[in-house]
Amino acid sequence: MKIIIIGAGRMGIWFYKYFNFKNHETYFYDTDKVKVIDLKDKGFRYHEIDQIKDFDIVFCSTNISSIKRVIDSVKNSGFKKYFVEISALKTPIVKSLITLEKPISLHPLFGPGARTAKGKKLIHVPLKEKEEELAMIRELFPEMEITAMSAEEHDRLVTKTIQLVQLISMIYNRLTIEGDWGSSHKMMKLVESVSLYGSDELIKEIFELNPYTKELKESVMNVLEKIYSGDYTIIKKEYFKDLYTKAYEIMEDGL
Repeated sequence: MKIIIIGAGRMGIWFYKYFNFKNHETYFYDTDKVKVIDLKDKGFRYHEIDQIKDFDIVFCSTNISSIKRVIDSVKNSGFKKYFVEISALKTPIVKSLITLEKPISLHPLFGPGARTAKGKKLIHVPLKEKEEELAMIRELFPEMEITAMSAEEHDRLVTKTIQLVQLISMIYNRLTIEGDWGSSHKMMKLVESVSLYGSDELIKEIFELNPYTKELKESVMNVLEKIYSGDYTIIKKEYFKDLYTKAYEIMEDGL
């Protein structure tokens, strides 16, 4: 298939290499001219966004606030085939996505450091034709595990699995604890390095544009208020005992 990656950030480059390795005819587009020159010098194939009518797939890997502009450009080009996007939020862009002929909305649950596609997880947010979308996803990513959910379910999940972890990491980072202070400190530094790997702009967008950020704030404040008032019933010892063991197993694998 003929595929163009819109947005040559770290995830965009990861998918460019992935599709290229799978023997697809792969190109990229980016508005950063310095980046374009650098990637072309490295052998990456470039293509203008207004001349993509004959492509099979447009793969959008831009920041969330740019997606609507990309969609407008794609529609103006006369493109009628599959438009795949991988943004970290879905509810802010669903209305724009469904104006396209064949939109597919995904969220890869891995970062640009992934060495292989095998066993990696993708969230699929069905938009128009669920089964047709799923068939194309499986054709593109046969080695990955796919889970379907609504845009609302996805964005609520993001508050718990991404935003909460980022928030804790930012707080820990502000404490500027230096030195090696044991396993717990190592674990937090590992979590911090993974959760804050994205650009400042991406992290800012997720907190600003997710309509469920307010729910996260209320949950965090509720926990803090209980602790301030001396109510420690939120601590479920048996649950945390099991979680503690699992966390150390993960840490030992990661360090």
